[in-house]
Amino acid sequence: MGALQYPANRRARRFTGVESGITLLQRQGIGLVISPISMVVAGLVEHKRRNSALSNGGKSPMSVLWLAPQLILMGIAEAFNAVGQIEFYNKQFPEQMLTLAGSLFFVTLAGANYLSTALANITRKVTTRDGHTSWLTDDINLGKLDYYFYFIALIGVLNLFYFLICSHYYQYKSMSLHAEESIKVHTKEEAEAEVNANTDAPKK
Repeated sequence: MGALQYPANRRARRFTGVESGITLLQRQGIGLVISPISMVVAGLVEHKRRNSALSNGGKSPMSVLWLAPQLILMGIAEAFNAVGQIEFYNKQFPEQMLTLAGSLFFVTLAGANYLSTALANITRKVTTRDGHTSWLTDDINLGKLDYYFYFIALIGVLNLFYFLICSHYYQYKSMSLHAEESIKVHTKEEAEAEVNANTDAPKK
């Protein structure tokens, strides 16, 4: 993975001028884009699974590997977003608050877990009105778990728009002049080395 990631970061650095290839907020934004996509994929797979189960006496013949696409997307989203958040806290917090940077991520994670529990309880209560079956009933073949996934995807899209608004007005903590110059020189040297390599290569 690292063998593929380093060349990608190097090429991106030539265009962005950022040492890591993309900025901290861009890394988080990529995760926030992929996250609702994974929920949509999960909803589509669940819809197919439920229809298959109802057509086969309550047991779906689908392979468990159908869960792989959504889980892979969730993992990629988490890798971009979580790592981006931790790096953002460590690099953008004031030096006097660096000890709180790592703990803040886990505080937000704990808050998200409580919020997800509350959201599930509210969904159960709202969807059982007028005698309807809950989306999150114990028998998933009778429920509408795919609707819940789509609902989470919608929340993810709203969260993405909120993130874009906040990131638009955010100003990064100023880097030192030495750090900025080192990035520029490093990028220029890499570009010149690649040009020289292409020039020295034998022509066909």
